[in-house]
Amino acid sequence: MGLSLDEYSRWYGRWHGCLSLIVCCFGIPTNIINITVLTRKHMHTPINTILTWIAFFDIVTMVAYLPFVIHFYIEFPTNSLSPEKNSHGWMNFLLFYINLSTLTHTISIWLGVSLAIFRYVHIHSPETGSLTHMRRITHCRIAVSVVIFGSILLLIPNYMSSKLVPLERNGTILPKIKVLDDPRLGTPNVKVGVFISFILYSIIAKIIPCMLMMIFGALLLKTLDNHGRVNRKKLSKLGVVMNRPLNTSRTTVMLLIVMVLFLMTELPQGILLVLSLTIQDFFDTIYIPLGDTMDILALINNSINFVLYCSMSIEFRRTISKWIRHCLRASSLINENQNDFEVKNKNSAEAKKTKTSNSAGNTTTDEMQIGLPLTGCSESYSVAEINSPCCKSISDIQINGEILYSQISTEAESEKLIYEENNEISETIPLAQTATHSCSTAV
Repeated sequence: MGLSLDEYSRWYGRWHGCLSLIVCCFGIPTNIINITVLTRKHMHTPINTILTWIAFFDIVTMVAYLPFVIHFYIEFPTNSLSPEKNSHGWMNFLLFYINLSTLTHTISIWLGVSLAIFRYVHIHSPETGSLTHMRRITHCRIAVSVVIFGSILLLIPNYMSSKLVPLERNGTILPKIKVLDDPRLGTPNVKVGVFISFILYSIIAKIIPCMLMMIFGALLLKTLDNHGRVNRKKLSKLGVVMNRPLNTSRTTVMLLIVMVLFLMTELPQGILLVLSLTIQDFFDTIYIPLGDTMDILALINNSINFVLYCSMSIEFRRTISKWIRHCLRASSLINENQNDFEVKNKNSAEAKKTKTSNSAGNTTTDEMQIGLPLTGCSESYSVAEINSPCCKSISDIQINGEILYSQISTEAESEKLIYEENNEISETIPLAQTATHSCSTAV
């Protein structure tokens, strides 16, 4: 026998806290990696700029969700009410989280629309070159700014319509237990401000962007199919069999998957909100019991992009591997310097101890501790310094003060050449990469 919607809500509510906590703990660091990789100099494209901002607002959503789910789902039972759980401070945080999450979801979905539009324009634009690339970057930044500030202005009625009231039970008001005010959706008693806020949020922040995503997604699919046919014809004339799609095609497919994930999480919520405004008791009997399920779907959508980028983008994987190797190389260099410092301190301490024990008048030892003069040089080096790693360039030293030969100048010159060669390599590699990859290649 199947579960009713209320029974399903109570059953899943016991697991929602742990599941959402796991998803957030995975999604926050992976989105930080996304931002780190996508903001690299050679990855700087309009598409990657939008993906970076999507990752940023996904992080904001999940960071704010952590204290919410810990307090309201893990620390206390899901459907319980108590002065500790529903205190004035925590309910104000709940109000803050609701407004913040609606804002971040609105920004993310409209950034997804911008993603589809910029990709479609890029595919159909014949212009290339650095000036065109910089102009597209500028247009992208303007679009991101318009989306952010437009979403903030759009949700002002939503901020004003939400408020806290004391719990009323059997005609008795309990002032220590705060709850959200009932919006009374789908009833004649609904307030005008609440109705306007839900209309704006469901239509402008859910339905319209989802429709635009479907339109531009269909156009991208058609363009992708046309380009595939043209490329296959050209390659077949040359006798070449194309086993895998081109890089631009892989990028378009990846962006289409991102848009499909947005549609799967945002479009059902928009439809349910519209039905809540038109059908009586639909909000309380359908929308509220499905709230936790819609939350976990949105969190999965926020955290899954890293897996998608790694599986679809060769450049993304290559950049991550280079970044990891650089971090490991820097860590090993720090450890080597620390070990050299410890060895030098140990040798210095042993030299001081030997000097103290031979202070009775051992001339040979004193001369060794004072320093052995180098031929043609006014400086002197002690035995401890000669044995230390800092003096590895001196190849052989005679104890009586004569030096057979020194390679200081020779190794210094070779180190200089190596340094210059490394500088040339580090300067030429990014240029080669930039010439190899198109400036407009996403991710």
